[in-house]
Amino acid sequence: MRSRYYWICIFALPLLVTLMTMCGDKDTARISLTLEGAPDSTQVVVSRLALNEMQVLDTVYTSGGKTECRVTVGTGSPEFIYLTYGKDGVVSLLLQERDRVSVTAGWSEPSDVLIDGSDESALMQEVNDGIRTFNHRFDSLFAEISSAEAEENVGRSSALRRELGMLYVRRKQDALRYVLRHKGSMTVIPVLYQVAPNGQRIFSEATDALIMEQVYDTLHTVYPVSPYLAALADEIQSRRNIMDMGNILSDAEEVDFPEIVLTDANGEERSLTSLKGKVIVLYFWEPSVMEQRIFNVGLKELYEKYSRRGLEIYQVALTQDKTAWAMQVKEQELPWISVCDPSGASSTAAMMYNVSQLPAMFIISRDGEITARDLFETDMLGKEISRLL
Repeated sequence: MRSRYYWICIFALPLLVTLMTMCGDKDTARISLTLEGAPDSTQVVVSRLALNEMQVLDTVYTSGGKTECRVTVGTGSPEFIYLTYGKDGVVSLLLQERDRVSVTAGWSEPSDVLIDGSDESALMQEVNDGIRTFNHRFDSLFAEISSAEAEENVGRSSALRRELGMLYVRRKQDALRYVLRHKGSMTVIPVLYQVAPNGQRIFSEATDALIMEQVYDTLHTVYPVSPYLAALADEIQSRRNIMDMGNILSDAEEVDFPEIVLTDANGEERSLTSLKGKVIVLYFWEPSVMEQRIFNVGLKELYEKYSRRGLEIYQVALTQDKTAWAMQVKEQELPWISVCDPSGASSTAAMMYNVSQLPAMFIISRDGEITARDLFETDMLGKEISRLL
């Protein structure tokens, strides 16, 4: 089941500030919560984003639909605080020291939230609404795709996948507009780290470091000690390194595709360049993602059709869970070369091919030229393979 927090726990943060509840010092932020229609003694859990996890601060209970809580917020370092209740209720707040915030939420309609006393927390609701709407439509389309593929309705499946891709692009555009309008607000942090239900980052490209740098430069002047910005600086540097590697590769005199040597499920080393002279589909994936496992079905059909004519597939799993990967290779009876790199996105193979998101695909011709990439429509991929053969 997907986490209700959407973007939480995507990046690690140093635990610089110890928060205490129910205290009365000058750094205390106070929250008054009204849950309209909630039974008495409804439990509300108060949490914050801590070291790559949610840290529970307190548990309070309603009386007459109302309750209060207090949390400590360090000077110059706003905190993301979460109030969770019932089955799906969650209120996201971005609090600064001495904030006095009044929250009204519906017990039967958890998404109906009103906030007074914190402009940043009010903006968080706008952020959450955008994420919630996107995730709901994404899940719906994915379910329709699975149904269409189960019915072997290729036309409908292809149309739905195109719609899913367009949804992703629109979300990226909407998120970018929000970030550019609110570069001075810490609410852009969850937007920059948003993850789609299939595990794919919205801001996944190495070049997104440019917009992240703009955000960092603006926010750092206001919150120079915030651990959230320290984490963002690390993210920017990581993406800069990937961009630099891509520039090195693009300027290199060697025109052949970079070598990869990894072991398969039998422990045998398999070399990518040993396949030169064939048409190669180099496919980076994450075995735990159902959509990518489903894609293997269409890929097998293409392999069975073209392998005798000179097609080879070199599939690289970027995952630390080698056992789960090996099980997928066996269960799906993948007939091509399937290897695993437990270093994940930071692996040499991923960096050499500038892989910033999964899945990623490269089509390599017989003479070693990369002719296309990310052809995830099997019809389009089949046409490119046929053309090169």
